Amino acid sequence: MKKSASQKLDLDAITDLLSSGQKAQFFNEFWTTWSVNGFGALTKKDSELLIFGCLKRAFGNAGPKSNYEWACLLRLTPTRIKAMRLEAHLRFGHLFGESGLTDAENFLKNFAVLQSIDIGGLSSTDDLHAVTVSFVVEDPVVQMVIENDLKSIGTFLDFHRNREVIRFKLTDLFKLITTDAERQVIDKWVAETAKQAAGGSGLKKRVGAAEWANKTEGDKLMTFVDDLAKSAKVNALTDRLKTVFRSQSERK
Repeated sequence: MKKSASQKLDLDAITDLLSSGQKAQFFNEFWTTWSVNGFGALTKKDSELLIFGCLKRAFGNAGPKSNYEWACLLRLTPTRIKAMRLEAHLRFGHLFGESGLTDAENFLKNFAVLQSIDIGGLSSTDDLHAVTVSFVVEDPVVQMVIENDLKSIGTFLDFHRNREVIRFKLTDLFKLITTDAERQVIDKWVAETAKQAAGGSGLKKRVGAAEWANKTEGDKLMTFVDDLAKSAKVNALTDRLKTVFRSQSERK
């Protein structure tokens, strides 16, 4: 996209913002799909979904990021944009080589940079299983994949604030962003941590009851992560968790 710093995304200016190559890509993808079954074979709704999918692909990473930005560009409501993002993916995503699974994996791999992530629930019980993670996911395709992945491991996803804020257990996040081999090691550590806590020989005792009581929730979470780092060599996970915990403490 040939967009200068002074330009903003505007429906009337899209042809000026796209390069010649992007325009050609848009037309070729649209025409190939739209005309495959004969002139006018697609319904009005499907044609609109196809245009949206082609436009999103032409913009690439330089296009609108949020539902609100898309809504301002196309002069629709954010709710309608959200529905279009999912419907366009389900209807034509396979033709554009889109992968909801890949999108969700990339999203979760980069979750440490999310400014909206919140982790809480440890202060009242000192139980790692009580800790939840919450963050904003505007892309309904990513929501769909995360929800399905959680169901596959026997748990569920909570939706809040117009279904854009999702919340689930931190221990389930471990399972979503690790490999099968790492997951087995982490499951073993989580089970052992719970067993030790129930028997009074957990982190609280090893750290010292008085010291533990004076720790903030963020410090307690960091202690858990340090213990996980020692027990299971999953540096990618523990490093990202530390980044999240530090970011949350700074925001508070």
